[in-house]
Amino acid sequence: MKSLFSLILIAILLASCSPAQSERPALTTVYKPIIITPVRVLSINPSITPTQQPTSTEIPTAIATVTPTMTMPPIVESPVSSIADCLPKDTFLQKGIVTEIIDGDTIIVRLEDGNISTVRYIGIDASERDMQFFTIAYNAIADLVLQKEAVLFKDVSDTDQYDRLLRYVVVDNVFVNLRLVEMGFARAMQYPPDIACADTLLVAEQGALASQLGIWVATPTPGPSDAQVIILTVNKREEYVDIQNVGTFDVNLAGWNLVSERGYQECTLSGVIRVGETLRIWAGSAQGGGYSCGYNKAIWNNSEVDPAVLYNALSVEVSRK
Repeated sequence: MKSLFSLILIAILLASCSPAQSERPALTTVYKPIIITPVRVLSINPSITPTQQPTSTEIPTAIATVTPTMTMPPIVESPVSSIADCLPKDTFLQKGIVTEIIDGDTIIVRLEDGNISTVRYIGIDASERDMQFFTIAYNAIADLVLQKEAVLFKDVSDTDQYDRLLRYVVVDNVFVNLRLVEMGFARAMQYPPDIACADTLLVAEQGALASQLGIWVATPTPGPSDAQVIILTVNKREEYVDIQNVGTFDVNLAGWNLVSERGYQECTLSGVIRVGETLRIWAGSAQGGGYSCGYNKAIWNNSEVDPAVLYNALSVEVSRK
């Protein structure tokens, strides 16, 4: 009896303990979903991507600062072509300071190497000191070149028979030879072989003549009574011209010019021609007396019309043949 009671008691105890053990697993499973919530920390990633976007915009700015340097080379231009197309491109250049003006077409230049040189403008002929318009021309030339740096362009010849440098002169980007002709202070003259700018200078002279500038200002043509000296003979084969004083008084020929119109060769005269006197003017050396122009070659064109024109000291035409 006592053993039966013990068995029943044990059974009751076992029954009361089994439900408690079955509840413990249920409690642990209820709390497992709560562990998932920390995973939401991954929402921080969107804040990282915006910080990278501004850094990418710095790349275009670096490229933009480089591109302007690529446009600079085409800006460079040749100073010669911007001044005058006729100026020789591949030639000997010199620089110096213009220290003195001799006359309308001759200056003194102190070169960079220290040498002092007399420079004759190529392709023009201007007033001498004792001629009309010299003072006006001198002042204009002084404004252009005196005490300024000049660039000297050589054509073919280096010097003339007087050992003067033959040059095209540029000062402050101004082609001085051309400017003097444009202003009417010089005439275009061809002195072969230095003729690179001959056509350009001739066009400028025609413009000054049409506008009656400088030496081309309107001047009354002298009548027969004023034409004291006339051209008698033009011998193109022998290269001489005879002029005669048919007036009533002696004439000083200083500043007078005899010109071969076809080639623009000029002979500057000097001395006095007496009343009734005939003077023979030779292109080259004087043969048997007369006056020599100093040319070492023929200046009169034998195959085409080439008048001899005589100008007085006022640059007024007085005779033509």
